[in-house]
Amino acid sequence: MKRLALALTGILGWSAWSQQLPVRYDPLYDVGAALLKEPLSIAGTPRALDEWQDALQNAPQSHLRTVALWKLGDAERLPAGHGALFVQTHLYGYLKEDWQTPAKATYRVSGVYALGEQALLEWVWSDAPRLAPPAVVNLPEPSPEVFDTLPLARLTFRTGEWEWQFGRAPLRWAGGYSGALLVNDTTPPVAYGKVAFPFRLPVLGEWRFEQFFAETRQSGRTVWWGGRRFERELGRRWTLSLAEAFKALSLPDGALSQIAPYYAYQKWMSTAERGSGWFNYLAEVGVQYRFGEHNRLYAFWLTDDMRAPDFWGGRGASTPRKTALLIGARLYPNPHTRVVLELVRTDGTRNGGVYGDSGHDPRYAYNLNGFPMGHPFGANQIGFYGRLDYQHKAWLVSLEGYNLRRFHAWYGGERGFEFNASLARQVDERTLIRLRYRTRSLRNAGDPDARCGWQLEWQQRF
Repeated sequence: MKRLALALTGILGWSAWSQQLPVRYDPLYDVGAALLKEPLSIAGTPRALDEWQDALQNAPQSHLRTVALWKLGDAERLPAGHGALFVQTHLYGYLKEDWQTPAKATYRVSGVYALGEQALLEWVWSDAPRLAPPAVVNLPEPSPEVFDTLPLARLTFRTGEWEWQFGRAPLRWAGGYSGALLVNDTTPPVAYGKVAFPFRLPVLGEWRFEQFFAETRQSGRTVWWGGRRFERELGRRWTLSLAEAFKALSLPDGALSQIAPYYAYQKWMSTAERGSGWFNYLAEVGVQYRFGEHNRLYAFWLTDDMRAPDFWGGRGASTPRKTALLIGARLYPNPHTRVVLELVRTDGTRNGGVYGDSGHDPRYAYNLNGFPMGHPFGANQIGFYGRLDYQHKAWLVSLEGYNLRRFHAWYGGERGFEFNASLARQVDERTLIRLRYRTRSLRNAGDPDARCGWQLEWQQRF
């Protein structure tokens, strides 16, 4: 049993070391707010799993804390039969009409319940994905047609060193605070299954493997989404990750797609009748470096529409090798301040660039109903993203913004900026008041989307 506990802490905890951010609707944010009772947590400020690990070390001992630590791989077992229900309302007051949305208030009801010592049920019921103002990173406006009021419902359980998860939720793998290149959580929720486990290879050492398979609907037809990732710690400071993903409009011999390398599967299954526009393949390499107690440097490189080697049928092919790059740093100059800086570069081409449909069926593009499955900046961009969070006692100051310009000036792509500044005050353990100023000027073709204004928010947890 002691060996199992060490394995769970050391192996399952790798996702925290590798700067994995919880999906945006994760109940971990509600659990953290209930345990820590601080402005950062009540405000729902994005935190990577290693940041949650550090913060929760000071939380009082309780069944709820054990649930949070189990989710992070830091607890051997759950308190079976225990759970919690969280209720939050978010009120918006607009001092200028530019940022108004269909709702002046949103609700969120979430819960966690330990079905057993190794099984956790989580759910979120909320209209915020449909009606709330969008995040600062440029995303489509709220969409009642695309999102419903159940953004997350999932069951996670562990059998030995294996972790299984089934549910309906957005998905995300690593990346930065501006978004992830390969698997990002800005899409509507999808029905999926996921498995993760450690394994050892001769010479190559011990790795963590993770794979998911999802099915959803787009334009009234079924599409499939899958991904797998290998991750390894290289000493105490370095982490290496290798990942691949696909979006498919058809899935012949679907079981084979979950066993074979995706690129090989695409090559084997492509026929003259099926053509080339049925399986959108992407791959990513990531490297992360830890220094100091909380600081991180990270880089992710993604390739889309790879052309086969000449010996495997690629000779004479016109498919471009489209790539994307994310380089970032997360710094803590002092215990109260966090600074995030990121550079994102994505290729553009005549038929859409990275994530684009490459002239095929529009559903082939790497998005779901207009919401990106990859990085929110989209194709043909050079983007600079920055974020600063400063917390002192009951006060929280947050600054966040980005600037975009086209990577290739002769191809389409948004350009401009968006900036957000907010000052929040925690009134009590359940209440936060925030004054926010937001300005944007973005354009692709035609007149820019230019707006600015103040917003007063009241967050109340029950």
